[in-house]
Amino acid sequence: MSDYLIGIDVGGTMIKGALFDQDGYLVAKEEIPTQSDKGPEAFIDNLVSLAVRLQEPKNKALGIGIGIAGLLDKERRTLLESPNPPLLNNLLLKQHLESRLDLPVSIENDANAAALGELWAGDGKGLKNFLLLTLGTGIGGGLILDGKLWTGEMGKAAEFGHVIVEPGGARCGCGKLGCLEAYSSGSAMVRIVREALDKGENSSLQVIYRQNPDDITPKTIYTEARNGDELSNTIFREAAIHLARAIANVNNLLDIHTFIIGGGVSKASHIFHAGLIQDVQQLVFSSSKDNIRVIISKLGNDAGVFGAGYLAKLHHV
Repeated sequence: MSDYLIGIDVGGTMIKGALFDQDGYLVAKEEIPTQSDKGPEAFIDNLVSLAVRLQEPKNKALGIGIGIAGLLDKERRTLLESPNPPLLNNLLLKQHLESRLDLPVSIENDANAAALGELWAGDGKGLKNFLLLTLGTGIGGGLILDGKLWTGEMGKAAEFGHVIVEPGGARCGCGKLGCLEAYSSGSAMVRIVREALDKGENSSLQVIYRQNPDDITPKTIYTEARNGDELSNTIFREAAIHLARAIANVNNLLDIHTFIIGGGVSKASHIFHAGLIQDVQQLVFSSSKDNIRVIISKLGNDAGVFGAGYLAKLHHV
């Protein structure tokens, strides 16, 4: 019998698939376009095709794990709400895939899957408790307690991006005011920079903004921050301050001390990492101050596909 596992991480534009052995060694990896805008049938066809290819020629898998953005039902069978795009709302994902592939399929929210990836093969390996933060276009979270993924009573635990850090503040994409995601995500930083530039604030980004406002991206803000632009560095600093508030709240609530940061924004960590740790230390109890660890993920954007593979493994434990 084969000991291989398939992990699939569904992103907004690309789907990552990988074949693993039982110890988390990556045997093969492939990416394909998501194309979820073409509808549920085309989306399922893409997932099936990727899973089939990863098993060729003789790498028959024991099971498949899927990490996907959006809200899942508590039983992890149905994708209730999808941001990539709403065409996939209420998709019976587990049922469709199992009927097509004749393999057990396990599904999890993408941030939760990334936390499992860190637990299995990343910076969380050997740890009992930690919170993974994914800083990208939005902000996600995956919580590991006592060596296991904690999903809560309704399956939506660790929505870290929706911790309130500024009551009555900026409106988040979820509709609430003052969420962390409205201040420290990549999209939030872009919004804040554009607002400042529109008011005429001095910055090396002004030239880019005047030519095409859409060219202001997290990457351009990062580049100008490295070049010494004051506005760009201020944006990262303020994002870190809000992030520190949320991390301190989690520490004070759960008494966990390890926080792993992944996602695209984490690539700019050398700009904000030291200040972030100092801010957290000032906000927690003195007994926790010296124990706080904020780690930049070594798995990076691959944490999700590793975690999806681990989901498949857990199904057979």
